[in-house]
Amino acid sequence: MPPRARLRLTPIVQLERQLEFAGAEAVRRIVKAAEAATREVDRDGLLSEAWIVERLTGVKSRDAERAPVLVGQAVAMDLSALALRLSERAPLQPSDLPGGAVTLVHGANDLGVTVRSLQRWRRQGLAMVRVRTPAGVRTALSGTALSWCRERLLGSVASRRRDPVRRASVMAVAATEARAGETLHAVARRVAKKAGVSVASARRMIAAAERKGVVPTLRRRETVQPSARRAAWRAWRRGTELLPVAQSIARSEAATLRLVRRERRDRLRALRLGVQPLATFTRADAADTLLAPRAVRSGLAVEPWPVEARAFLRRFPPAAQGERTTPADAQRLVALRYLLWHAALEVGTLRGSDPGERLDPVETRLRWAARLRLTLIERALPGALGRLQSMRGGPLQGLPPAALRRAIVAAVHAAGTAVDEAMAGELSIQRPRLAALAGAVVERSLAGAAWLRPGTAGRDAEVSLPESLRERSVPWCAVLPLRDDLATAAVADNDPGAQLLTLRFGWQGDAPRTAAEAATQLRIDPRRAAMTTAQAFRRLRAHARTR
Repeated sequence: MPPRARLRLTPIVQLERQLEFAGAEAVRRIVKAAEAATREVDRDGLLSEAWIVERLTGVKSRDAERAPVLVGQAVAMDLSALALRLSERAPLQPSDLPGGAVTLVHGANDLGVTVRSLQRWRRQGLAMVRVRTPAGVRTALSGTALSWCRERLLGSVASRRRDPVRRASVMAVAATEARAGETLHAVARRVAKKAGVSVASARRMIAAAERKGVVPTLRRRETVQPSARRAAWRAWRRGTELLPVAQSIARSEAATLRLVRRERRDRLRALRLGVQPLATFTRADAADTLLAPRAVRSGLAVEPWPVEARAFLRRFPPAAQGERTTPADAQRLVALRYLLWHAALEVGTLRGSDPGERLDPVETRLRWAARLRLTLIERALPGALGRLQSMRGGPLQGLPPAALRRAIVAAVHAAGTAVDEAMAGELSIQRPRLAALAGAVVERSLAGAAWLRPGTAGRDAEVSLPESLRERSVPWCAVLPLRDDLATAAVADNDPGAQLLTLRFGWQGDAPRTAAEAATQLRIDPRRAAMTTAQAFRRLRAHARTR
């Protein structure tokens, strides 16, 4: 099977959510209605949202005349996807389908095509459902859908594909292009347009002609090296213009952006984000409930940490007991756990051909999760430093420079471990104390450390901490940096580009927003917002370097 069918239209997405806890019989009724409705849709016409709801549920809308209209092709695709997705939960019996059930293999043999072609036509609105057979649950077509497919889809494609005169003319075009030194993909695109088939089918047709000697061997485009793809990704992340990068790897800007998207996807997949979900995470209103509290959406950590040890200790003074975990901290822990769980689910469905609009929400959730994690770490740091001070038997400022640096790094690591342990617990039963957990982690990991033994003293000197200490406490910041070093320049440079970046990165302590959400909030066209954001990012980086 190809990747799971996706829903794009709002009314159909909402209908699926409303059926989350519906019984099997109710779900099967919707499946049969959706499967039949795909053949009633005029692909080139317009349909009202009210028609979709009435056709699937039988409920008439009072505002049918004012309901938004949708393109028929998009409606057919989503109805087909809905039928397949719902039938996975409640498989049908073969007798439930008009004309009976036909498996994909038998249907492909009947039409004289491959199973892959049927799966490709599913994305054009060919309805498929899951049926229960003696051999198990299988994907199948109804007999009526098979007849409709033979009349509507196969007739216009197969006739052109099998026409020997047309095929000969197409191969003549391919041979001419091959002698001109064109690549296989470029020739396949022209052949696909002339023959009325997909580019993939044209590539297979030309490859078969190459093997038979009908067409000279075409030039294949060289594969981009991983190092070039990483360089393009780094340039994109820095806000650098992609045109020079595209020229250096002999690709267009569009192709370079596709390489960047693949690199973004691969780096997201390499992250270890798996967390155990709570029972409430699978509810339809989980995001609206768990991410709604003010403590989750505002007042988050944005200020960079001091890079000098004494300033760091003044910012996070060691405390013997540490602050108690408040209800706000518990809300942040649950929200952090939900964001990571949801991001892991989304990352598992990403493909290399996905547009940036699918990657951006995942990256935004991870930036939000990074803000929450840093906020919780800062809450736990005084407890970890206080336990270190108790273990030493004196102020931490009296440690030798190397030992003081090591102690602060260990406290940050312990605070992060405490957040992980607290997040992994059943938060609804017991609210953990982050400061106490961080102190316990410190004592467990540094018990008996010689450099921390009581009475150890050193000269009072300036101690510099690692500049990346804050980012290292959030594992995914290496892929999605928060760039808080540019926040001050963004406040001073109050233009639309800086405002867009402030919203996207959450530089004012609010939850980060996606590019579309930021553009909508500032009432800027999304395409214009993308260019404005890139220009502002380059300007802020240049300003930060000159300070």
